Parts: sequence; structure tokens; C-alpha cells
Amino acid sequence: MTSGLSFTLSRPWRRAVLAVHVLCGVGWMGLDLGLLVLVLTGLTADRGATVAAAYTAARLVIPVVVPVLAVGMLATGVLLGLGTKWRLTEWTWVLTKLVVGLVLTTLVFVALLPGALSIPTDLAGTAAEVRDAVGRAGQDLLYPPIVSFTALGVALVLSLWKPWGRTRWGRRRPGTPADRPVRALGPESPDDSGRSPQSDPRRPIAR
Repeated sequence: MTSGLSFTLSRPWRRAVLAVHVLCGVGWMGLDLGLLVLVLTGLTADRGATVAAAYTAARLVIPVVVPVLAVGMLATGVLLGLGTKWRLTEWTWVLTKLVVGLVLTTLVFVALLPGALSIPTDLAGTAAEVRDAVGRAGQDLLYPPIVSFTALGVALVLSLWKPWGRTRWGRRRPGTPADRPVRALGPESPDDSGRSPQSDPRRPIAR
């Protein structure tokens, strides 16, 4: 399952793609916090104008900003995986981040966007009337920011610590360190001729 497409990003391109990748991920996490505040305000505020403003802001921001950040983070992550030594499927932490990115991006388009676009554009009235007009979307929008912020935080930790080693596909790749036997050379380790270094008569004696 090693990726067939393979290329190497130059250092300037690698840094540029990494910067965009980090900006998209961190920007998405910051947006999650803002959306969570808006949704909680819509669910708990007492004034109708405040509730309407909160849901209207969420409806305006989500369809424009979230897909750009999601696709940008996923695309740059794939580029970094293909264009650096890590690849996409050879290291467990990279593969885990890829799965997280794919799942989150899919949820954005199948769950978050439809919920946000279902909010009416002409909200008015009391707080209860506005919530009735928003309907189920008001509660459904509460969970995506929590889920995505948590998942993105896990991906960030994986990027910093890089745990778990190679996947089985990475271990099968020819030329990897896992394919070459490692032999520790020490005072008691025989060399390729079968002699111990200490018993080799050609070995000079340190005085």
C-alpha cells in the first residue's frame, strides 16, 4: 500500500507547504472555538436579536471559511506526505493524520455545511421564535466544533511526537532500515571473517 506517486519537495516549497498546512489547521481550531461560542449563544441567549445574530453569523462563516480550511489542510498534508521522507502510508502517525483529515473533511461537506445552510437568512422575533425557526440545526451545530477541535488537537500532538514507528507497508518497502539486519559491533562481536576483534593477530595492541 505504498504510494505510487513519489516526488521530493525542495526546501523552500516544503517550508511553504508546511506553513500553509499549519495555518489551515490552527485556523480551523480557532474557528471551532468561535463557532462554539456562536452556537452556545444561540442556544442560551435571552434576547431575540442576539440569538438571530449568532445564528446568522454562523450561517455566513461556515460555508465560506470551513471548506477552504479543511481542503487546504488535507491537500497540503497529502503534499507533505508524498513529497517528503515520511510518505503517506509508511509511518503510523502520518497515516493516522491522513485518516483524521479525510474523516473531518468528509464530515464538513456531508454534515456541517447542510446544517449551516438550513438556517434561515431572515431571522427575527423573540429568542424562542428564532430558535423555532432555526429548528434542529441549532443543536446539530453544537457537536462539529467540539469533534473537529479535538481531532485536530490529536493530529497536532501526533505531528510533534511522531509515535508508533512504521506501518506494515513501510516495513515492507525495499531499502528501509527495517529490511536491513542491524548487527551491533562491540568487543565480543565477530567481524565478517568470523574472528573476534580481540583474537585477530593483525589487530594492533594498544599500549
